[in-house]
Amino acid sequence: MTANFTRILFQFLWLGCTSFGGPTAHIGIFRRQFVEKEKRFSEEEYATLVALCQMIPGPASSQVGMGLGYRIGGFSGSLAAWVGFTLPSAILMYLGALWILEDGSLTGGWFVVAMKLVAVGIVTQAVLGMWSQLCVTRETKLVALIAAVIFYSAPVAFTQVGLIVAALIAGYVSQPIEAPKVSAKPRYWKVAMWGLLIWAVGVGASGWVGSDNTWLSMIAGHYSSGALVFGGGHVVLPLLEAEFVPPLQVDTFLAGYGFAQAMPGPLFTLASYLGPVLIPESTLLAAVVATAAIFLPGAIVLLVALSIGQQLMHWKSRLVFVNAVVVGLLFAILVNPIFTEAVDSEVTTALAVLSLIVAVALKRSPLELVAIMIGATFFVDQLGWI
Repeated sequence: MTANFTRILFQFLWLGCTSFGGPTAHIGIFRRQFVEKEKRFSEEEYATLVALCQMIPGPASSQVGMGLGYRIGGFSGSLAAWVGFTLPSAILMYLGALWILEDGSLTGGWFVVAMKLVAVGIVTQAVLGMWSQLCVTRETKLVALIAAVIFYSAPVAFTQVGLIVAALIAGYVSQPIEAPKVSAKPRYWKVAMWGLLIWAVGVGASGWVGSDNTWLSMIAGHYSSGALVFGGGHVVLPLLEAEFVPPLQVDTFLAGYGFAQAMPGPLFTLASYLGPVLIPESTLLAAVVATAAIFLPGAIVLLVALSIGQQLMHWKSRLVFVNAVVVGLLFAILVNPIFTEAVDSEVTTALAVLSLIVAVALKRSPLELVAIMIGATFFVDQLGWI
């Protein structure tokens, strides 16, 4: 058991160090490693796992990794896969938080400006891509725009939960499906029901936590954000922003998001940055707790999905409005605070245009965009224009 855990851990640790490019790239890297090179899984098995992870809430690429670990080594293999794939990015994001805290650049500085401009390009690219893929009918386009307007008007956690719940109900009513021909075994249904109960209790408890206790509010904000992510890692951005801005300043939040674009591994390790800046008196523990809290609900839902996957696949058509809502949420945060905070002068307007050209027109990788924007922003800062 120990040898198998260690082998899976180090294999995913290497993947975590080299997996740049976001969730889609991560899924391709996993396929190349486990389907093409090692031939542990067939194309059909892997495609089924990917489809399952893409239709449940949570970080899809991390869930695919945990699913692969589970198939190889059971629960311990799943844990080893998550730790290995997450650890490199989490450490780098934690160091980034320490750098921000020590440098004192929470409200300014050319680096923070550069990271906000990175967010302009990355999130615009994500919104355009998700709009073209997920909003293909008149109804879904309308839902996305309505969600954007509502969330822009009331950018709080309650709004996003209400929009997602309403979309789930609308999808259930409007998209009838046939009952699956194969039923899961009773013991799998029992595991699934317990898993869903724990997940739901966690979400409900997160909504009742007040802001008096910093630790509890930090844990609750990360748990609820991780529990409600549909449609890709970028969607966690509006959820976390609604939870933690305030107390965090927008500059601090967007600097962390921009910094995450340069990291390998999952975008959810933004939590490893937010934890320390939220609780600077205990940075390491805050990073560990925040990271565990944001990944926990996705892991629970993955357990449910692996237990009754055949039944869940029949729900895929009912998520069309949920996918449209998350596009709207991301569009709202693109307008405010990303554009409103990043673009405030002629110089930052020009730099924002450069970010859009690199990310959207030239389709360069996030790592290349980070390097270009850091270089360009540092140059204009040296000229005294920022």
